[in-house]
Amino acid sequence: MAHSSIVLPVAPSKQRARPWLTIMTALIVRDFWVRFRKYHPALGVILFIEPVILVAMIAGLRIYLFGKEPSFGPSVLLFMGTGVFPFYIFRRCARGVRAPKSRAKEYYFVKPFDFLLSRFFIYQIQNFMLMVLFFSALYVYGIREAMPWAPENCLLSLTAVGFLAFGMALVNSTIQSYFPGWGTIYGFLSRPMMMFSGAFKTVDLTPEPLRTIYSWNPLSHVIELFRLGFYPNYPHASFDAIYLTKWCVGIIFVGILFYNNKAKD
Repeated sequence: MAHSSIVLPVAPSKQRARPWLTIMTALIVRDFWVRFRKYHPALGVILFIEPVILVAMIAGLRIYLFGKEPSFGPSVLLFMGTGVFPFYIFRRCARGVRAPKSRAKEYYFVKPFDFLLSRFFIYQIQNFMLMVLFFSALYVYGIREAMPWAPENCLLSLTAVGFLAFGMALVNSTIQSYFPGWGTIYGFLSRPMMMFSGAFKTVDLTPEPLRTIYSWNPLSHVIELFRLGFYPNYPHASFDAIYLTKWCVGIIFVGILFYNNKAKD
């Protein structure tokens, strides 16, 4: 009998403890491959690097309308990248997933939560790879500020946005169990959130009442913390670590409540 580290046990196999780590690895590898295999290679590449394309388009529009002077720092591309990438991690990871019943029958040991977690990890890995490539390219190009001076702030920011996204993914997965089309609706509704997350602005330099509106959004605090990892003198008087922590804990708690109710229905 051939052995494979990513082979999933199927329904007829005898009862035994779930090799959870093996199952998660298999789901991540398979879903990552299947997700892009159905597209033309060129379209698959475009979908993969969508955040980079968005950063380039917004930076180009900003330079065309207002010149090469960035809102903060030495580079428009760097400033936009430090805002767009944290937002895109949230937007992609928070969509959740509705586990297909056919796959649940095919793989007896795979639970619906495994599908959700594997998709979450896929988006995290994808966005992390893009961030490393993007900021490395800027550094090689000559923008030395693209190398974080305080990487611990970046890691804390990515951890916080991971909590926010995972909690929201639990909520969205629950809603999708009742309304299968919710994933598409959420994807459409979540795009305008970028305008109010501070991705394109320095929140502290924004006039009232926009500054207060930005500060209500926990993603603006995530972006400020991420930018603090790149800019040592970034203005961050509006940043509130306690407020962000409350949001992280609260959304996880609400997400668990939602998902538990989904499991009982």
